[in-house]
Amino acid sequence: MLNYICSTSEDKTPLILIHGIAGTSKVFEPQINEFGKQYYVISIDLPGYGRSSMLENTSISSYANAVYDFLISHALESPILLGHSLGGMIVQKIITQHPSYAKASILVGTSSKFGGNDVLWQKHFINSRLRPLNEGKTLAEISESLINNIVGPKTEKKIIKFASNIMSSISDKSYRVAINSLIGFDLKNKLSSISIPTLLIAGENDNQAPAKIMRIMSENIKLSQFVVINECGHLINIEKPVDFNNALKDFFIKYNL
Repeated sequence: MLNYICSTSEDKTPLILIHGIAGTSKVFEPQINEFGKQYYVISIDLPGYGRSSMLENTSISSYANAVYDFLISHALESPILLGHSLGGMIVQKIITQHPSYAKASILVGTSSKFGGNDVLWQKHFINSRLRPLNEGKTLAEISESLINNIVGPKTEKKIIKFASNIMSSISDKSYRVAINSLIGFDLKNKLSSISIPTLLIAGENDNQAPAKIMRIMSENIKLSQFVVINECGHLINIEKPVDFNNALKDFFIKYNL
């Protein structure tokens, strides 16, 4: 079973929020507060995160299957699916496997293929993320430095602290399997099959999912809208919550969602 936090408007359109590798359901508290009256906002803890049970075998596909099964079991019909980073990959998997299920999708700081065609880059990414743990450090000990490396240069210290506290709550094992789940992810050639309205949000200073990569993604999705948040790194929804929320509002209005 997946743990989640939610708003109380169960009669409204479901807005499903899926976090990234360094997050939990709590990273979307600003969005639950902002959109909780207009939508039935559900922020999910992925398997192995928060109080959600870990999967026996973890991959992007198994994460996506777990989320989809959760949504179906809760009778959540025609939702808007929002995913950040790893969560964005999961959303892509769901909407390409079940093209008529979701009403719309929002892809935040993510990519359609892990590491492009550079196998050495992929190995370096995995090794660099896991090296501190392999050297005996805990995620709690390295979370603040990791967060500092992925946010924009002008990010306030309280935001870095908020994000690092959330990251510190993740088990080392869950972080390891999530990092390794990225290997082999590739939906680049399936973007053109996405037919639902899709918003892509990139951070101007995001070195994890660069804006230029997300722009190319948007060009391959029929009903897409692309937004770049200025002076922002990878943790877009908590670094620039007002700009992020406004981008969502404009998207919702444009497509009458």
